[in-house]
Amino acid sequence: MFYPFAALVLILVSLTAQALSVEDDAGRQVSLEQPARRIVTLAPHLTEQLFSLGVGRRIIATVEYSDYPKEALSIPRIGGAEEISAEVILALQPDLVVAWDSGSPIEVLALLESLGVVVYRASSQSLLGVSKTLSDLAVLTQQSEVAAPLIAAFNADVEKATSLYRNKRTVSVFYQLWYEPLMTANKQQMINEMITLCGGRNLFANQTEVVPQTSVESIVVLSPEVILVPEQGTPINWQERWKVWPEISAVRHQHLYTLNADLVNRPTLRSVQGLRQICYLLDKVRSH
Repeated sequence: MFYPFAALVLILVSLTAQALSVEDDAGRQVSLEQPARRIVTLAPHLTEQLFSLGVGRRIIATVEYSDYPKEALSIPRIGGAEEISAEVILALQPDLVVAWDSGSPIEVLALLESLGVVVYRASSQSLLGVSKTLSDLAVLTQQSEVAAPLIAAFNADVEKATSLYRNKRTVSVFYQLWYEPLMTANKQQMINEMITLCGGRNLFANQTEVVPQTSVESIVVLSPEVILVPEQGTPINWQERWKVWPEISAVRHQHLYTLNADLVNRPTLRSVQGLRQICYLLDKVRSH
């Protein structure tokens, strides 16, 4: 069908606008007239996701702990994730702010939006969420062709990593997120999904609090078969603290393992490496 030149231009503009529009995890429509070129990221995992798409150089500012890949260390910092200033961000004149919905100050994001700044909110803490966030950011940066094979490979790796374990004996797990006070994770965190996919049972999955507090006495009673601890913020001698409680199955059989915190806490393409590590460790427990 033949279109007059002016009509063809309007059609192309319409298609472009449609292509650069996504629904974020807060259910908000996020749209750009042009691919994002000046981006501010408000969480380390979002910085990493953009580097995965090959657009890390477009990030003009980020928050503390955005340390992967190593190139991210050269990006200017605007403070911690909970200490960001709307005024500082506005002065940078970004065309896109990528925020962590549960980790960035709500009032700051609302103020930015009221002043016309485009904000994409990511909140999903799941392996499925890794794919969705990457796909959305790819649309907003016009990198969907780059994202497609990455997402396909990631999903295939997740399936491959867990297919061997889903029908094996369930292993009871205590995930020690913090040691003083003793804290863990419920089913809303990605670590619970990883444990489940590997054939484990998170003893605190059904707690109401996202980060439940517990006690050594409770762990003694529950007697998990394995205790998993992220190395970040954990004392070097954390296993020694548990060894005074041989009543616990994990202690008695020496199933006390340290995990790479970034691989199990940050929802990125590297999460599949954390998944593999957990699956391997739980299978060690089964074979004991």
